[in-house]
Amino acid sequence: MKLATLKDSTRDGKLVVVSKDLTRCSEVGHIARTLQAALDDWAYVAPRLQQVAIGVESGSQPTMRFHEHDAASPLPRAFFSTGGSGGFSGPRDALLLAEGASDIAVTAQVAVITGDVEAQVASADAKDGVLLVLLASDISVGNGRAVSTFSPVAVTPDELDEGWNSGDLALLVRRNGKAVDSGSSGKQEPASAIAAAAALHPLLAGSIIGTGLGKTEGALSIGDTLRIEMNDRTGHSIFGAIEQTVKTRGK
Repeated sequence: MKLATLKDSTRDGKLVVVSKDLTRCSEVGHIARTLQAALDDWAYVAPRLQQVAIGVESGSQPTMRFHEHDAASPLPRAFFSTGGSGGFSGPRDALLLAEGASDIAVTAQVAVITGDVEAQVASADAKDGVLLVLLASDISVGNGRAVSTFSPVAVTPDELDEGWNSGDLALLVRRNGKAVDSGSSGKQEPASAIAAAAALHPLLAGSIIGTGLGKTEGALSIGDTLRIEMNDRTGHSIFGAIEQTVKTRGK
């Protein structure tokens, strides 16, 4: 199942179920108005959303065209993430930095959205906390984090087949159309990342955790365009693309 949040006049947008090929979507406000609302009652809501997803693929569910440019972050704001809580940039929004910003760096990786996770959970049990998977981009200026962005679409782990958490699907990071080759490829198990995040306190449903999988780091400059995506084994985009241009605020 693939889920996205479309921008509207509210802070948290509206939840939609997206087709596997990322071309169509179906509004599901009658089931859950927002992704956070779905996560808060996942055991009840997820099966209903899955039925919509089946209908989207079979043609029995009404759909409309899905445009990645209309999407906010799947969770426009979150209670907790390894980059901090708060609001996130949309996947196609410009990266607006202060004038004179330098030492701009990007860290891209696979992230997960969790359900409620107990404090000090064992790594063996932490994998059960993964509800959705998405891509993450963190922009830092100097030693401080400036902007966090997530892919247009978040997917349930079954969309990635067995072994998705072993880093066998390549994370594609491009700067001005050229691959960013940092020589860094994270192989951390998502369960370990969740257990580490929950070492001191429980995680609330909707927490976003960077896993380190596919971790890629590179430098950016004002005017650069960054694109991050991941394809399945047939070459089709799984999460849609994060594509952003680095700009100075007010210009």
